[in-house]
Order: sequence, then structure tokens, then C-alpha cells
Amino acid sequence: MKITWIVPHFPPHIGGGERLYMDVCLFLKEKGIDIRVVTSSSGGVRGHHNVDGLDVYYCDWPLVFGHPMVRMKDILPHVQWCDIVHTAIYSTAVKSNLAAFLKRKRCVTTVHEVMGKKWFWFEQNPLKATAFFMYERLIMMCSPVVHAVSKATASDYRTYGGRGKLFQIYNFPELPPYTEIEKEDISFRQYFSLKEGERGFLFFGRPAKNKGIFVLLKAMELISPEEAEHAGVRFCFILSPHPDKEYADAMKLIRESRLSEYVTVKPPLPRGELLKVLSGADCCVIPSITEGFGYAAAEACALKRNVISSDAGSLKEVVGGSCLFFRNRDERDLSDKIRTFMINGEDAFERLSEKHFDKGRIIEDYMKMYEKLIGNESG
Repeated sequence: MKITWIVPHFPPHIGGGERLYMDVCLFLKEKGIDIRVVTSSSGGVRGHHNVDGLDVYYCDWPLVFGHPMVRMKDILPHVQWCDIVHTAIYSTAVKSNLAAFLKRKRCVTTVHEVMGKKWFWFEQNPLKATAFFMYERLIMMCSPVVHAVSKATASDYRTYGGRGKLFQIYNFPELPPYTEIEKEDISFRQYFSLKEGERGFLFFGRPAKNKGIFVLLKAMELISPEEAEHAGVRFCFILSPHPDKEYADAMKLIRESRLSEYVTVKPPLPRGELLKVLSGADCCVIPSITEGFGYAAAEACALKRNVISSDAGSLKEVVGGSCLFFRNRDERDLSDKIRTFMINGEDAFERLSEKHFDKGRIIEDYMKMYEKLIGNESG
């Protein structure tokens, strides 16, 4: 079986989706599948490269609103070569499905998240929000086969007009053995210079609006410096500098916050060091407003951290272990949950069953999906 993956971004571009593509492709290759990846040069790499044994073609596609626009001439030879095209929402989906139709190949579109009316939560310009809403609907309409990464995403796909054949297969956080994480010469307390007896809340990731960082900052504003000092807590951020505007806005709010002296912002870390720092956090805050799967939540839970999470999207499917949920977009409820931990410590958290995303079983689900598509073609 030969599969061409046509995706907007791929490592070295950093992101949860990109990590998923890489991990799945490598595991499929181990199963004997021939894989090609066609993607943009957004990670700073151009041309044909061998990436951990994968054939990857990095194309210099133009960007529109930060999304690479596919050129048909770049993908048609690779569509001709394969048995199945695997693409992803957003910018590669329409042309990949069209190319597959022209070459009479099966195509499956991975849908990480369906925003639907939530576009209007983030985009102040109603015309732009409407354009995004309609473009998303177009993608769903032109994708006859869809892979949704969670039950919440699958439900949203149907809610907003998706009528294609639907496969629901979870993502999986690919963590090294804990013994390997422990070898990293760094710690949460060291990285954030915590004093003896201080406890740290950790937010890590991009400052994008949908990740809820501004909900968290507003919740922090509702907590007084006296409360923070008495509880001996610090608010710790590992913050990507992108998107640029949101990063600047977040940093401005942090500087102007009355809790600014209890906030420490640090830059992103290499993955191994990030996991070591994460493994020592007293509490991870996942304030996402939308979440198709939730890698940050899954990783925090896999490392058995206390988690305060919104109830948005798929998070109730992903979060398990020691956790507290707050109402999505409700900074007052989040501030109450933070206070609960400040006052009660470990006793504040509910104990839920742990969630397991077994990569072996998940890769087998991918294989079954592809086999069904090949079967449909021959039938």
C-alpha cells in the first residue's frame, strides 16, 4: 500500500498536528506502508529530504492568513503515485481531494477541529468570520471521507453539515519512557526559580486566543496579590512567541497585572526538557476555549500532573487522573478553581479514571481505515 500525506505543515515546523503526522507516518512505515509527505516549507526547509526514513517534499507555497496555499502541479505526481491520499484540514484539503478525484484515488481528510460558529468568538470582523465559517463548510462538503480525532470533533463535524464517511480515531501523545525524561538536567523548580515552599501553576504552549490564555490572565486578575503571597504560589508560563500579536498582547497584560510579581514567563524548550519541566509542575492549567484533541492536556495527565481544565471540546475525553474542570470561557469559575487549589492543595482535585491512548491500537485503527478505503475502491 502506498500513501501520500499532503499536509499544511510538517516537522521541523512545531505543533501538535505536525507531531501527529510525523509519529503516524513513522509507525505506518514500520507496518510496511510506503509513505510520501508533501507539505509546505513553513519549517524553513525546502526541497526533497529524507526525514527519519520518510520521503518528504517541502514546497514553497504562498501563505494566506498564515495558511499555505497548495499548488496542484506540486501534488499531482505524488497523488498519481499513491493508492490513498491522506490530507488535513484546512488549507490542503480542497485541492488534495480535487487531485484525488482527478486521478481516481481515495482520499481521507483528517479533521482536527470544527470551529463552526466559534469562528465568531475569535474574529471581530464579522465578514472575515463568515468567510472562515463558509470555507470550513466547503472543506467538509468536498471531503467524502473524514477522520475525526475525537468524539467531540466527530459530533461537531456532523452538527455543521458534514455528510461524508466518518472514522473516529484518537491522537496519541508520544512520550519517551519516564526514565528518559528523568535524565534531563533541568527541573520545574529550577527553571522558574521557585523558592522553598512555593507552588507553581503552569501554562505551556501558544498564546493563541483559542488556547484560552486570555481567560487565564483575566482569572488571575480576580486573585489578589495578598492571596497569592499567603498561598505561596507563582504563575509560570512557557510561552511560544507566535502568533506575534497575541504574544505581545499577553505579555502586556502580564506586565500590567496586579499579580505581575508572581508571574514568570520563560521561552519554549526542546521537547525532552519541556517534558521534564512539565513533570514537576504542581498544577497545569489548560484553559482552552476550543480543543479538537488536546495534546497539552494529554501530556500533563500522562505525566500524572494535577490539572485544572476547561470543559471545552474534547477535553473531558482526554483529561483524567487528578483534575478540576471549569466552565469554558468563565474566568470567574477558573479563578475559583485556582483558589480551591491554593487553599486545599492536593485535596482540591477530583480523582477520575486515567485516559489511555495506546499508539499500537490507534495505528491499527489507521490500518483498518485504509484497508476499508482500498476495499471500497476495488468493490
